[in-house]
Amino acid sequence: MNAALIFLIPALLGAQLILTLVLTKGEICPGQRGRVHKTLPVLLLGWLVVALAQPYAFLPLAALGYFTLKVKTGKTRDAGPLNVFYAANVLAFLVWFSLLPTLTLPVAVLSLVSIALFGSLVAHILLTQARTRLQAFHRLLPFAGFISAMVSVLCLLWLSSLLDEGQLASLTTNVVASLVLLVAGLLVWSMHLLTGKTVNRWQLVAAAGILVLSVNMQIALL
Repeated sequence: MNAALIFLIPALLGAQLILTLVLTKGEICPGQRGRVHKTLPVLLLGWLVVALAQPYAFLPLAALGYFTLKVKTGKTRDAGPLNVFYAANVLAFLVWFSLLPTLTLPVAVLSLVSIALFGSLVAHILLTQARTRLQAFHRLLPFAGFISAMVSVLCLLWLSSLLDEGQLASLTTNVVASLVLLVAGLLVWSMHLLTGKTVNRWQLVAAAGILVLSVNMQIALL
């Protein structure tokens, strides 16, 4: 569970930052805004899971929960408690930052990259579920995933180089499998761009499942 937090906390932080951008800066109608608000409990559930292992996570959980309950969905930018929303983001960052002293440098970089990689994917799923018409995000979020995934590959190779020959021999399958699954997950994620079709949330959920399997393989290297 502690190893999984290296990926789960960045995923929640990244998704939360993207949804903050959408709700405060996005040119969307009140109906779309309301549907985005209805996805926030997914993040609350994620923070609750984190809080079971990391008590500090109750802070962003409480702040985001307060915002979710109090906001007027059509007036986020005008009447919603935005200071609480911003505070939830700062607290989420601090929860992630508190992990860093316990991590080696390559693992810390891998966790940092996960903010963009997994945060973008989680946000993409939630925005697709909310049926927003921000079409640019359907291109930008997979692109962010590709860039961060390339950095993740470098981090995995870095981690592999730190293993002795015996460890590397026993973990070669994990390294190869994690890389293959990472590529497969990215291909599924970007399928709507490759085929020119409308993005489908089940496509994104499948990509998330594949990337979670990749993470399970990566955890053995940490």
